[in-house]
Amino acid sequence: MVDVNPDDDICRVAGRTSVRGVVIDAADARDVRRQKMARIILDAMYEFLGLLDLDGTLLEINRAALDGAGLCLEDVIGKPFWQARWWAVSEEVRERVRQMIAEAGTGRFVRCDFEVFGDLQGNRTIVIDFSLKPILDDDGKVAFLLPEGRNITEKIASSAELSRKNSELQVALERLKELDGYKTRFFANVSHELRTPLTLILGPVDQLIKEGARFDERERFRLATIQRNARSLLQQVNNLLDLARIDAERMPMAYVHANVAALVRETAAGFDAAAEDHGITLTLRGEDELYADVDRAKFVRVLSNLLSNAFKFTPAGGRIVCAVERVRRGRVLISVQDSGPGVPDALKRHIFERFTQGSEGLGASGSGLGLSIVREFVELHRGTVVVVDAPGGGAIFQVEFPARAPEGSFVRSGSAADAPLSQELLGPLAPAALPPLAEAARQPGKPRVLVAEDNADLRLFLYDVLSDEYNVLLREDGASAFQAAIADPPDLIIADLMMPRWDGERFVRALAARQDFPKVPVLVLSARADDALRENLLEHLVQDFLTKPFSAQELRARARNLVTVKRTVDILQKELNSQASDILELTAGLVASRKSLQQSLTALQVMDRRWLGLYENTAVGIALADREGRILSANPALRRMLGYGAEELSGVSLMEITDPSQQAMTRRNVDGLFDGEFPSYTLQKRYEKKGGGHLWANVCVSRIPALEEDGPMLAVIVEDITQRMEAERSLTATRNELARVARYTAMGELVATIAHEINQPLAAVITNSEAALRWLAHDSPNLVEVAAALKRLNRDASLASSVIARIRGFLRAGDIHRERVDVAHLLDELLQMLQALLAEAGVRATVELAEPRPWLMADPVQLQQVILNLIVNAVDAMRDQPEGKRSLRIAVTRGPAGGLQFSVHDSGPGIAEESEERLFEAFFSTKPEGLGMGLAISRSIVENHGGRLWLDRSRGPGACFSFTIPDN
Repeated sequence: MVDVNPDDDICRVAGRTSVRGVVIDAADARDVRRQKMARIILDAMYEFLGLLDLDGTLLEINRAALDGAGLCLEDVIGKPFWQARWWAVSEEVRERVRQMIAEAGTGRFVRCDFEVFGDLQGNRTIVIDFSLKPILDDDGKVAFLLPEGRNITEKIASSAELSRKNSELQVALERLKELDGYKTRFFANVSHELRTPLTLILGPVDQLIKEGARFDERERFRLATIQRNARSLLQQVNNLLDLARIDAERMPMAYVHANVAALVRETAAGFDAAAEDHGITLTLRGEDELYADVDRAKFVRVLSNLLSNAFKFTPAGGRIVCAVERVRRGRVLISVQDSGPGVPDALKRHIFERFTQGSEGLGASGSGLGLSIVREFVELHRGTVVVVDAPGGGAIFQVEFPARAPEGSFVRSGSAADAPLSQELLGPLAPAALPPLAEAARQPGKPRVLVAEDNADLRLFLYDVLSDEYNVLLREDGASAFQAAIADPPDLIIADLMMPRWDGERFVRALAARQDFPKVPVLVLSARADDALRENLLEHLVQDFLTKPFSAQELRARARNLVTVKRTVDILQKELNSQASDILELTAGLVASRKSLQQSLTALQVMDRRWLGLYENTAVGIALADREGRILSANPALRRMLGYGAEELSGVSLMEITDPSQQAMTRRNVDGLFDGEFPSYTLQKRYEKKGGGHLWANVCVSRIPALEEDGPMLAVIVEDITQRMEAERSLTATRNELARVARYTAMGELVATIAHEINQPLAAVITNSEAALRWLAHDSPNLVEVAAALKRLNRDASLASSVIARIRGFLRAGDIHRERVDVAHLLDELLQMLQALLAEAGVRATVELAEPRPWLMADPVQLQQVILNLIVNAVDAMRDQPEGKRSLRIAVTRGPAGGLQFSVHDSGPGIAEESEERLFEAFFSTKPEGLGMGLAISRSIVENHGGRLWLDRSRGPGACFSFTIPDN
């Protein structure tokens, strides 16, 4: 550990400390200690740092530089700097470093970016910001050079990525400008093309209105409606054209020196009719004369748009104040204040953007271009426009601009400012007064039509189209139309989708929710070509849907169809109500039918009680189960058999109470019933009792077809045969014991026979051996007699050995002679050999072979002996089975651990559990006849082949013996 004293700048070291191979000892001199600490600092630095002499020989280098290139200090110290591994990227790099050393030796600071070997122990290059700094001595001469390098690989990569992104952004920006130019030209062209037909509409209409004396009042109303809406469309076209010009920077300023106070008064006068119709107070404030340099047309458009916006949101009975005044530093302030809902704070920043609309709760309509035009024109006047909250509610729009045009601008004289304003620059024309026809009283006999439409012109147009045939009631929003419909239900409702307060969809949903409201057809009008909305409304709420624009003829036809259907339904309902007597007769007939049904029901109940008595009191177990084998109900007899309480069996699966060895078979049988493979089945099976133990039963299972809401079910009939099975097992055990005694008797006889067969040659062997010994004991041995005796001795011993070999051959499998066996061919030969036996026993045998064709390395004779023994045993076991139910299945499959697995499965009575343990013992048999050696010999053969033979209880009823033979 190193301690630094701040007073004398001396490092006090406690003990010894090693840092990066540098050992600092407490006994080190101060200069030595400082040198070691300098080394530690140098090696701890992240960047490349070293020291050169004037010739470029490396005097010192830090560890970061060495580690990056995979170098040791001894590899580079005292050698030319440019020959080190760092600069081995190319000879050009080495030469450039050498030049920089020479240049730095003159006293200049040099710097350059290099790609060097500096990462992964010198196996990967990096880019460094490399510099050489001259170090001067006390005389001002260059004494050393300080090389320094900083890794800027990531910085360069980031710069390259940033440059690429900037290039992509620039391309996208240029493309966006190009598309914006296309859009601007499109708007300009469309606006220009629309102005021509609008001029041809407005010109003749204005001329006809001037000649109004020759038209009746209704025709003058229609002409006024055309004029007003054509001018409204012209104003929207002008807005689009102005925005296109602004975007194209082709909107010049035509300044005039005008009395802006007079322009305000003249523009506001165009709104007097609208103010009177809506009961709105329009007030002007400010000076009588206030001159400024303005573009007259643009100034009037600004003021007209602000006043139109104020009228749009000011409720009936409200007020609007328009003021003009001169403010500081030669500027003019125009303000328009209304008493409407005001502008929400979140909307104030966006209210002057294109296509932005506010106060949606009031159902405001429009294109959202008016205030955007205001901002653009005000900015052309070098002014500003803002919106603030008005005292007491509402909004104040304030426009401020300089009173003088920019220096050098051309300003026309005041005479040009006195020209009258064109009509399209003023406020919109007020809707025409309702013709006297609209105020006529309801005419009896005519159907009633309720119209809900917020646009005054369209509302009056609908009235004009429909009033000849119907009594028309007009409402301007969904809420008031709802109240009118509830108060006096009409014959037809026509509603616009876009309305203030309540829109059309909310209106018709409110009517549909009223249980007491009669079925009145609804025709919806919409300017939205929305197929999804149209289909949804037609499916659930309305009877017809009409998209704007539409013709008067189409509207009349659709209205006539809906009203005709409505009135026809009303007439039919009235006719039905008038036939109460017929309904009474029908009721009497229904009562009689009900009595007959009651009698049938009584008979059915009697049958149910009888069935229930049988179900509850029979000694046979009965259960109903579903498709999954779950028990739905079980009668008392079955519950007693299995030891369950009243409700304990409900929901229990048939597989749960079935012996595990028979569960798979039960599942297959249940599936077969429901799949229609067979209508029923009968078998003997073993159930597990609740408290332990087993129940043997004869079981009959049938499928019950689906009845109404209940699906198909199983009917399970169970007969307890446990006592009978125990008696049969006792009888079988007695028979087996008798057979065992018989076998032991036979074995005694066999042993006696074997003893006789062996004793005879053994006695001869003894006699001949004694004779040979006597001949040899004579003083002069008779070799001829000895040889004859030895030949007889050899003959009798061979005879005894043959007897023993035959016995061993019967008891042992013998040696194995393996060869490649075609299993299919072997089984085919075996079944041909047993064909007579199978036919005599009435057994149907089937063979199932694994794919591809199975081959095996085994002793074919011994393998055939094992299968033959198993087949003969199976045939013997099925002799007591009914004819037609004796089947034998021989299957060959791939073994789980390789090799082949053979299974011989019969349909006989199976193997009793008490016999299973001794099944493979020698001299044990389940048959009255036989010595009981077959399975013992078969197991010995299989085990000599490296396999296993066992009784397989997982294959269902009958007995199944399986054995495996490995590949080697």
